[in-house]
Amino acid sequence: MAIPPELIDEVLPGADAAVLAEVVKVLEQSPQKPSRETEASSLPDSAARQVVELKVKSVVFGKVDATVKVVKPEGAYALREGNRGPFVLGKDDKGAVQILGRYGPDTWPEGLVRDAAKKHGRA
Repeated sequence: MAIPPELIDEVLPGADAAVLAEVVKVLEQSPQKPSRETEASSLPDSAARQVVELKVKSVVFGKVDATVKVVKPEGAYALREGNRGPFVLGKDDKGAVQILGRYGPDTWPEGLVRDAAKKHGRA
């Protein structure tokens, strides 16, 4: 059974920015770890870490450039050029900009991100 995404109210307090953006380039793709079951024909349990370039269409809150390089941690999804939607951004333990949340740009609809930003005094 899949784990549901975190609640936006749990993620937003640790965020530095939220943007509406499109993935324009995959800059780095870490090697995919093999599945626990070597004979499994399904997708791996976790998609590898990526570094992608986002073209920002609009900013919900925070300060970001028109394009931003971000880390997509190892997780339940992979990004590809053309993925678009709201991205909630924070910093990883090394200070790099990182996408927060479990599933990617379609985890939370734009309206939910905007409403949560207002609720938390971020917009």
